[in-house]
Amino acid sequence: MKKIVYLDMDGVLANFWLGVGRPDAEWNPPEMYVKGFFRNLPVMPGAKEAVAELLANPDLDVYIASKPDSTNMDSATEKYQWINEHFPELIKKIFLTCDKGHLNGHYLVDDDYDRWAHKFPGTFLHFDEHNPLGSWIRILRSLSITSRS
Repeated sequence: MKKIVYLDMDGVLANFWLGVGRPDAEWNPPEMYVKGFFRNLPVMPGAKEAVAELLANPDLDVYIASKPDSTNMDSATEKYQWINEHFPELIKKIFLTCDKGHLNGHYLVDDDYDRWAHKFPGTFLHFDEHNPLGSWIRILRSLSITSRS
C-alpha cells in the first residue's frame, strides 16, 4: 500500500517570506491580502527536485495540502494557478483545507509546527523554511527509508 504524503504550499513549496519581502514580517503580513500575492510567490529552493524525487517513488502517493486565507478570497484560486504553473503534475492532487488535522494520510510536510504537528493524525515532518535545502534532504531521507519498510 502506498504511503500518502501531503506537502504544504506556503513555506514548503512556495517561498512565502521571500514573497513578502521582509524576513521580519508579522504572521499575517498585509502583502498577503493584495491580489496576486499567492499567484506570484517564488518556488522554494530545492522544491522542484524534491517533488520530482517523491513522485518517482512508487511507494508514495503525493498531494498538496494548503490552507487558503479566509479573508483573501483570491488566495484559493491563486494557489491553484501557482500549482498549475510550477507543479502541474499535482494539479489534480490538491487539498485546500482550513484544518489539516482532518486530512487522512501518513505524512504531512509543513513549516507550521505549532499549528499542525499535534493535530495531524499521521507523522508530521517539520520543514524549516530558513534552511530549505537541508530540510528537503532530511525529508527525502525520512520518506525514502520509511517507504521501503
